[in-house]
Amino acid sequence: MNDGNSSTPFLARPTKNRGWRKKGPFALFALVCSATLIVTFVAATNPLSASPFALSGHWVYNSVLRGVFHIDGPTGNIDAQAAVDGEPGSQVVQGDLSGYVVGLHKITEFGKDDLAARQGITPPVDEVPVGVEGVGGPYLVYRNAGLVVRLGNPSRVVPIGGAVGDPVLTSDGTMWLHRTGVGSICTLPKDADRPSGCPVQAPENHAGALTVVGDRLAFVDFFSRTVSTVDGDHLGQGTPLGVPLSPNSRAAAQDVAGRVAILDLERHTLSLADTASPPAPPVTIGLSGGDYDGPVSTGSAVVLVDRQTGNVLTYGPDGAPKDTKPIRDKAGKPRLTRGEDNRVYVEDADGTQVVVVAKDGGMKDVPVAGKPTGPSAPPAPVVDTKTGEPGRQGGEASRQGGESDRPRGGDTSRPPPPPPPIPATAPGAPTGVAATAGDGSAVVTWGAAADNRAAVTSYQVSWQGGSMTVSGGARRVNVNGLTNGTRYVFTVTATNKMGAGPGASAAATPFAVATAPTVNAVNQGNGAVRVTWTAPDMKGGTLQHYQVSATGQADQNLTGNSTTYNGLAAGRTYTFTVRAITKSGDGQTLIGTPGSASVNIPAPPAKRITISEGQATTSGNCRAPNCARVDANGVGFTPGPHDIRLSSSSNTNVQTETVDVRADGSWSYSELDYDVPGQTVWITVDGVQSNKITWKSP
Repeated sequence: MNDGNSSTPFLARPTKNRGWRKKGPFALFALVCSATLIVTFVAATNPLSASPFALSGHWVYNSVLRGVFHIDGPTGNIDAQAAVDGEPGSQVVQGDLSGYVVGLHKITEFGKDDLAARQGITPPVDEVPVGVEGVGGPYLVYRNAGLVVRLGNPSRVVPIGGAVGDPVLTSDGTMWLHRTGVGSICTLPKDADRPSGCPVQAPENHAGALTVVGDRLAFVDFFSRTVSTVDGDHLGQGTPLGVPLSPNSRAAAQDVAGRVAILDLERHTLSLADTASPPAPPVTIGLSGGDYDGPVSTGSAVVLVDRQTGNVLTYGPDGAPKDTKPIRDKAGKPRLTRGEDNRVYVEDADGTQVVVVAKDGGMKDVPVAGKPTGPSAPPAPVVDTKTGEPGRQGGEASRQGGESDRPRGGDTSRPPPPPPPIPATAPGAPTGVAATAGDGSAVVTWGAAADNRAAVTSYQVSWQGGSMTVSGGARRVNVNGLTNGTRYVFTVTATNKMGAGPGASAAATPFAVATAPTVNAVNQGNGAVRVTWTAPDMKGGTLQHYQVSATGQADQNLTGNSTTYNGLAAGRTYTFTVRAITKSGDGQTLIGTPGSASVNIPAPPAKRITISEGQATTSGNCRAPNCARVDANGVGFTPGPHDIRLSSSSNTNVQTETVDVRADGSWSYSELDYDVPGQTVWITVDGVQSNKITWKSP
């Protein structure tokens, strides 16, 4: 696999040339017997060069006939076909010279010039990718795994770094990918073997999708209900879409005549929002309940598939219905592909039918079939089980109930014919489906579905906004790139050669614990500390309260953003921790990431008083500058009022006054006078004596 600094080619397996080529003109028709299509192939007369079909028309893999067919878009004719041994349900993507039959477990290349299978390629993960045809491609995008495969010689695996949404390719060959959940929009330039970076940042944890409006990349934000064009390395100012949207929405990758087409799977609406300035009023089309695929734009019309009715639906930019065509085989998931010719090709699950949607929304129904190679093999001769001799083909001995089949006389030794075998049917529903939510993700598990006499070949896990197909032996998938706080219903269905069976579902709401708040703690003095914090990112959860704790103190549960702790001991360091307690969408209580701050409350200093000669004064005993006030300062005392006593060498209590000690234990006092020259004075507070000073003699 790729380590992010280099690219690693796929492992290739050479395969035998199985192209159906023989001399003679094309002849394509279907033989229908007893409502069963029985078809075999004959190939093209001459090899078809790559250039007439390079990035035009559409290739489809027919799982019943086990081959690829090229459909000419303008005419709807099948003009090329080749035998390729692919997996049922494979898709086909084409480059300039080669096509690729892409299945869950193998990818087979075939030449567009000689229609011959060339090599087998091992997929990087067990996931059905999104195929992208265009300049620099073709590409396979494994959305859940966050991998892009550039098919070619050699093929390259390019890691993006995490789950991505549907890719968008602009006309210069740049692929754009939205990292769902984290919001980064990354670029893969044409012919590059690694991303050039993720220069644009969309809002984190906002459900949304990329689209192209007039060949300018834009981001549709389903939360803020805006569309923003990418301007260099940032998103421009969002333009309101003017329609209500749920997070379970999808946007077409191409505008519809300047409008963004958005399918809301919860509201069952298709909205066409104008992006002009000023915008025209949006158009909203109400859809019947059910499951839909799409939307895909031709540039002038939008295409949906109603899986409940099996109808392909097209609408114009004004919301008017354009055309309707049925998909005959409703089993399985249809595939919608926008071709380089601006047509949309809708395949049924087995590739036996393709509906070609023109740019104006009109449709053509194309049955995918080939020509029988010749008569069926003759039936085996009928043998008389009594005599062991051959009977006449089609004669009495071969008929049910003929003489050779009847017991003769009392002969009952011959056993009755066995009952006809019970035909295989589509699988049953998977058992024990469960979904466990995580941070922007969910783990979906299930038990085996009843195969109903045909082995289960794959399981499909679908949810609002996406799906994954995994092998028949899988029993769990990790679904990434989900939006926290949004409830998802995950439906698992099993598929065998007879089709898809009924689904079984489980729901989960992805969540993440809240991020750490920024905490600030300030010593207020006198054993008090004030703690404040900022609101963190709740990650889609609903705030219940903040849990605030401090060293050696009882926890507090608060809904505000501040509190004060009192009575804290001096000489200790206290750590204050704040967590946001949230509740997820499914009612689970989540304890957020803690944020903290520490404060040291210093021990009070020893009580100390210092006096000095202060401002000069004049009295009846002396005149300035020979007499002055006494400036006194103290530390380490208990806050509040205290007596301050002035003493001298001739009087132990010259004067007593009151001083207010500050919260930090300090005080200052400059109101004491002493005017007897030659005397020594000092101050006493709470029994603590200051230094002594001697008054000057005149």
